[in-house]
Amino acid sequence: MKCKRCSSNQIVKNGKREGKQYFLCKNCKHQFVLVKEIHSKQEKQLAVMLYCLGLSLRTMGSILHVHASTVMRWIRKYTDENCEKPKPTGTITIELDEMHHFIKSKKINVGFGKLIAENQEN
Repeated sequence: MKCKRCSSNQIVKNGKREGKQYFLCKNCKHQFVLVKEIHSKQEKQLAVMLYCLGLSLRTMGSILHVHASTVMRWIRKYTDENCEKPKPTGTITIELDEMHHFIKSKKINVGFGKLIAENQEN
């Protein structure tokens, strides 16, 4: 067994909580739990396919019997491994909207909602 952070072999048991055995790396003091792969690769691929079809994370979670945040992690991991992040092209538009401010307890408007926009060219 090796540490997940520093790959050291100096691992000791560090107690049990909620039925899970915790381990401690003597080298970097990192505490971790050995996690078994519960869900198959096919389940994760199905989640990505359902996401591409437009289903919500919560719906996919109820279909696959996992939490929505787990489905979101699977999709993020898939996109990080298989998709390139597109580089922005063209002009960048920045829009700013001034907020209304209140002085003390009086409801006097100090600001106004004028829209300020700036175009940047490369």
